[in-house]
Amino acid sequence: MKRRDVIARMALTMGGILSAGTLATVLEGCKSGSSSVATGVSFSPEQSAMIAEIADIILPRTQTPGAIDAKVPEFIQMMLKDCYKEDQQKAFFDGLTKLDEDAKKANNTEFSKSTPAQKLALIKVEDSAKERSEFWKTMKDLTILGYFTSEPGATKALEFLEVPGKYEPIKLQKGQKAWAMS
Repeated sequence: MKRRDVIARMALTMGGILSAGTLATVLEGCKSGSSSVATGVSFSPEQSAMIAEIADIILPRTQTPGAIDAKVPEFIQMMLKDCYKEDQQKAFFDGLTKLDEDAKKANNTEFSKSTPAQKLALIKVEDSAKERSEFWKTMKDLTILGYFTSEPGATKALEFLEVPGKYEPIKLQKGQKAWAMS
């Protein structure tokens, strides 16, 4: 069985792959008028490239589109900017910095200039850590969320039925109230 099949089946079986912490962050951070979300966050070109490289390692292109095809790096940046609190954003940026420092120690070069094998080795160390960092949990969760909620992820990696039934419009009578949605 291929890795993507396992991920897709786990998502369906468990009702989702996201950690409770990520769900709570998204639900809390995206509330209208949430004052705890930092709005002035910006990503350097190096940070953006690093996020893209890590997302591509987590979900590379195979027979199905990968994280880059699904625009997951842009999704991660949008979520961090719009839905995460300042301390969570700082933890994410600190994690990116630490991963780059780990690459310099292990490979004598920064993460972006490491070979694909060196990058994969660094990611495996991060993923197999007994206590995973907040950065790594957030990175993985947002990569998976961004992928499976994107059009390529939902239509190419998962089974997708666009319309489960036919559309039957109901005409409103003059003076009839509109239906409430709950």
